[in-house]
Amino acid sequence: MILTRLADNTANGLRRISMDLVWENNDRPRQTLYFEAGGKTAEILHANANAFAIACLPLAAWLNEERLLVEDKLCKRLRYGLSSINQVFKQWFPRCSLVDVQASEGFQTTRPPDQRRVATLLSGGVDGLATLRINRLDYPLDHPESIKACITLFGINKFDIDEQGNQVPERLDAFEAVVGRLSELADAENYELHPVRTNIRSLAPGYSFWVKMGFGAGHSAVSQLFQGTYDKVLLASDGDGPNPPPVAIHPVFNQHFSTDAVRIQSEQDEMTRLQKIDLLTDWEYGRRFMQPCHYVHIPEGGAINCGECEKCVRTMLSLIGLGKLDEVSAFEQKDLKPIRVFLIPVSHAGKAKLLGQAIGPLQKAGRSDLVWAIRARLALYYLLRH
Repeated sequence: MILTRLADNTANGLRRISMDLVWENNDRPRQTLYFEAGGKTAEILHANANAFAIACLPLAAWLNEERLLVEDKLCKRLRYGLSSINQVFKQWFPRCSLVDVQASEGFQTTRPPDQRRVATLLSGGVDGLATLRINRLDYPLDHPESIKACITLFGINKFDIDEQGNQVPERLDAFEAVVGRLSELADAENYELHPVRTNIRSLAPGYSFWVKMGFGAGHSAVSQLFQGTYDKVLLASDGDGPNPPPVAIHPVFNQHFSTDAVRIQSEQDEMTRLQKIDLLTDWEYGRRFMQPCHYVHIPEGGAINCGECEKCVRTMLSLIGLGKLDEVSAFEQKDLKPIRVFLIPVSHAGKAKLLGQAIGPLQKAGRSDLVWAIRARLALYYLLRH
């Protein structure tokens, strides 16, 4: 794979930074990966090839490219980081190739800004909200480790970009609603909000690649575009606890997406999703804005969550077990039937582990009907897997 033509253009009020992907070992057409933003966010973006190398290394490895030639310069630290990540992916997923990372203008040192400033990634989901909440509880606002900004992304849901590569208007409207909620939260919690649009998910060759290798790289990539403004970006764990399965966000390699200019730091690796949900229910904005929804279908009537997708159901199970679903206004539904639980998709071991976290609290809450449904669903998953 060759990454070429680093471009920085402005049109229709949006600044777009992009690079072209040229395939060498695959019969795939030339593609363009972009990140774009407007307003104050556009003013601070820093066009650099490091972001695109991070985004594309997993893609090149998954599709067995022999090299990743970046026709620009790359950070020296990132060179070693990408090699480490590639080795991990190769061990986990033998189908991957070991990709030779090259830079036509060489590997150079990069520098953080003189003033330490921390940002985090925030979609409104449980993991990102928990990272923000814990940071606010742990640090005063004037502390160097206090979060100064949150980055939120459009284009990481497969439905955001259509087959022609256009941003879907209905999805943009839903994203703007999310931005509105996170802006209200920004006023309350004293951070800057940076909405960024990308087409990175549309380049992914399927769901399996995205959850196993692409998701974390996509989020870490956009972080590098804030070089010169933030020296560290926090990446929330998936909530799998201290022994997570092989997935695209993992404490084994998250930090290797770093450059010397922008460090990526994995957060709350030890916490389970259940613990994070419990934390958020004691916070007004957690109860109001918690948005775990997959947005397979945009919730109707201005609802924050659909209440039907696998992730919504898992979250509600935890809230029922904690005895707090009634307090969480982000969900309109206030109970679940066992058949709804049994019918949710469980696509991989990580999802199975997260679903199982609700069993203990539900047992204590006396919801044997829901416990039975979870156990039956997990039994079916493990039976079919083998």
